[in-house]
Amino acid sequence: MMSAFVQLSSTASTTFQLELQLVQALAWPAVAILCIWVFHKPLLAILRSLKDRMDAGASIEIYQVKVGQVPTNLPSPSSGDVITADHMALIHSSWRYPKKDVEFGMPMWAFHVIVQAREEVLNRIESVKYMLDPAYPNRIQIVTDRLSRFKLKELANGESTVRSDVKIKGQPEPVRLERYINLTTTGPHI
Repeated sequence: MMSAFVQLSSTASTTFQLELQLVQALAWPAVAILCIWVFHKPLLAILRSLKDRMDAGASIEIYQVKVGQVPTNLPSPSSGDVITADHMALIHSSWRYPKKDVEFGMPMWAFHVIVQAREEVLNRIESVKYMLDPAYPNRIQIVTDRLSRFKLKELANGESTVRSDVKIKGQPEPVRLERYINLTTTGPHI
C-alpha cells in the first residue's frame, strides 16, 4: 500500500512539474498578447507613422541598422542659390490595382509620384502642381504635403507623362519637371 502511495505521489509530482513548466512557457506569450490587445490602437498608430515617414523618404535607425532612407545623388544648392531642375527630380512607382478593374471595366494600375531631392531643397518647396493627361477628370492637382515628399496618388489604365510646376519659396518662377509613367506589375510603394 505504501509503494502505491509513493508511486501515486511521484506521478502527481511529475504532473505538477509538467503543468508548472507549461504555465511558465505560456506566461510570457500570454503577457505579450495581452499587452498587444490592450495597446493595439497606439501600437498601430506608431507603426503607421513609421511607415508614412519611411514612405516619405525618412530613415529610421535602430542600433546599427538603418532602414528607409532614399539615396540621392542630386546636388545641394549653396545657401541662397536659386533651386533648379538640377537639384530635384520626379520619381514614380506603379503596381497593378485589380480592386478597381470592375469599376472601370479594364485593368487598372495605381501609381505614386514624389519629388526626389535633398532635405534642404524639399524644405524650400511650397507646393507642386501636377498636370496629368487631358483624359483625367481631375487633371490639375496641387500637393502641399512636405512630409509625403509632395506625393501624387493616382490610377491609370495606360502609360502617360506627368508634368509638374514646383513652386519654390522666394522664387518668382516655378521649376518645371516631368516624368514618364510606365506601368509595372509590382513596383515598390513610395
